[in-house]
Amino acid sequence: MRTMIATLVVAVFVAPVAAFAAAPSGDAATSAKADCTALQAKMGATAFTQAYSSFGSCVSRFASLEQQTIVSAQATCTAQQADTNFAATHGGKTFDQFYGTGKKGNNAFDNCVRTVAKASSQTERQNRLNPARTCRASRTSMGTAVFNSTFGKNANDKNAFGKCVSKTASSQSHNETAASASCKSQQDADEAGFDQKFTNFGSCVSTTANQTSTTQQQATIAAAKQCASQLKSNATAFHSKFHTFGACVSQTTHA
Repeated sequence: MRTMIATLVVAVFVAPVAAFAAAPSGDAATSAKADCTALQAKMGATAFTQAYSSFGSCVSRFASLEQQTIVSAQATCTAQQADTNFAATHGGKTFDQFYGTGKKGNNAFDNCVRTVAKASSQTERQNRLNPARTCRASRTSMGTAVFNSTFGKNANDKNAFGKCVSKTASSQSHNETAASASCKSQQDADEAGFDQKFTNFGSCVSTTANQTSTTQQQATIAAAKQCASQLKSNATAFHSKFHTFGACVSQTTHA
């Protein structure tokens, strides 16, 4: 009976702890709000509304990314704390003296995590692509008519820009999340090499994600121009094969 009670007590306490570890922390949510505030200012209110159904939906999209930033910061601080040469590269101060508060260097690890995570988040924020600017550049390169045919969904394609912004925002945030996972794997495999290659975790994430987003944009532009050429050459065959211009762009992009 005592064994059963002990098992139940452990189960009661372990389950909430596991759930808490899996959920985004308060710091992650706060950073995600800052991400969205900065992005809203960068995009403008109208474009931001086109990209996200609400401010909260933007926050939820970036919360997991910021949680990964915190996990990365924990790994960085663990490595720094174990580094016997830490003082030699930090003005003669030990890890506790450098990050801690008071004579005893209290809360050094937590302060380190917050400092490192904040720097990474700021880097991501500064380098984050503007979906509205991406769409304007695509429209210029494609030409308005081709752009509208690519992204428009209603009868006269007047909503093309908004649809582009929404689709691009989703794609770019997805690329950041994927980049975050890739960067964490690189960091776990070789912490020292990672630190030499990137200024911080945010630098790796933004560089990797932006490269992917730029490649995707270029592929879409090329596909749209190719589809426009096919449509002009033989409209009947084009509509028989693709039905819509957007379908041609999608198929050509992923061919």
